Amino acid sequence: MAYLLFVIGSLFEYFAYFIFMFTLFRFRIKPGMIAMTLLVALLMSQISYVTRLEEDLNELSSYIQLALLVVWCCLLFRVPPSYSVIMNFSSFLAGFVLQGIIIAGLMFLPDLTWADIRDNPWKALSVQVLTAVLEIALCRLLHVMNWNFDFVPTSRRADVRFGGANAVLLSAIVLCVSLAAIAACLFRDRFGSYFVVSYFVFFVTLPVLLYELLRKDCKDAS
Repeated sequence: MAYLLFVIGSLFEYFAYFIFMFTLFRFRIKPGMIAMTLLVALLMSQISYVTRLEEDLNELSSYIQLALLVVWCCLLFRVPPSYSVIMNFSSFLAGFVLQGIIIAGLMFLPDLTWADIRDNPWKALSVQVLTAVLEIALCRLLHVMNWNFDFVPTSRRADVRFGGANAVLLSAIVLCVSLAAIAACLFRDRFGSYFVVSYFVFFVTLPVLLYELLRKDCKDAS
């Protein structure tokens, strides 16, 4: 039962992850993309489950999945590698922050700890579904307010140059993920410390990412 609940929760999370990514970067969502997204979500849920069972990989599971999602995006949706990194990190960051806010809010409830959520499949599923629902709601807000970017080419043959905003974005992403992964290894037995350090890193990166995305979008549109 625990495995089934984990897979269901992961399917919700990954589906919302892809929908947010497509919405943020103005990809037209077609039926074939939905089917492919569900297939990838199912495969990634298995990878997530297996890596979290391995003690040596548990702390790095999220970052292993992020690397695989970058590859999937390149292969299935014809996105150049550098743009796939930008797209996936943006969606990863949104989901990470939303889930962190939910967990932080739940910690204020009496007699509820992170261990309770982690060790109870039903509570973990509730957090995963709530994260997915909020991410889908955020997609709707982005669509209605027209807060999207349209600079990502949909062909691997596009002339992509590593410089300017691309270089800054990729450098910031690599640095952010590296610091968070290092924190995961250093604080593997202290979730509270890892939570604080990782979210500090991501929240510091967020304004830089948004600024550079907006700057690139305006530059490419002009």
